[in-house]
Amino acid sequence: MKPTKARNYQIYLAPHARRSKQLGSPLSKELRKKYGKRSMRVILGDTVKVLRGEYRGVDGKVSKISTQNGNLAIEGVKKEKSKGEKFDVLIKTSKVIITGLNLDDHWRKTKLQRKKPKTTPKETKEEPKETKKELIETKKEKPKKEKIKKEPTKKPGKTKKEEPKKVTKSKPLKKRRMKNKNG
Repeated sequence: MKPTKARNYQIYLAPHARRSKQLGSPLSKELRKKYGKRSMRVILGDTVKVLRGEYRGVDGKVSKISTQNGNLAIEGVKKEKSKGEKFDVLIKTSKVIITGLNLDDHWRKTKLQRKKPKTTPKETKEEPKETKKELIETKKEKPKKEKIKKEPTKKPGKTKKEEPKKVTKSKPLKKRRMKNKNG
C-alpha cells in the first residue's frame, strides 16, 4: 500500500471510533503533575487555552466538537460574516492545551485515577564496598567442592557391544518386460 493511501485511511477515511481517539490534546503542567498523564481526549466542558494561530492566548470552555474534522469550538471565539451573522471558529485540537478537566463523567474519573503520578523516586540502597583484599580472603575461606565421578549405568540385557552393520550397495535391478499372455 502506498504511504499516501495509508495516511488517507488513518486520517480521512478512519472510522468514528478511531477519529474520536484523534481528538486528544496535551494537558497543562499542573494537570500532568496531578494525574500523571501527558494528554487526554477533549470533551465538552473542558477548559482549554489556544497556543497557536489567530486566537493565541484565548481561554475558554469547549462548546462544540467536530469529530469529522478534528476541530473544536470555544465559547466566546466567534467570527462575523459580511451580513453581520456570527459563527463559531473551529480550532484544531493539536493547537490547544487543556487547562481544566470536566470530571462529570464517571468513566473519565476512573481512567485518571488508574495511573497515579510518581511521588518519590526509587530509593537506592548503598552497600559498603569491599576492598580487593577482603574479596580475595572470602574466596580463600570457602572450601572447594570435590567433583565426584559417576560410573556409567549399565542397561540390563546388553552385555556385548554391538558393532555397526555394514552397508553394502546392491546392484541396480534390470527392468523386466511384461510379456502378454496372448503373445
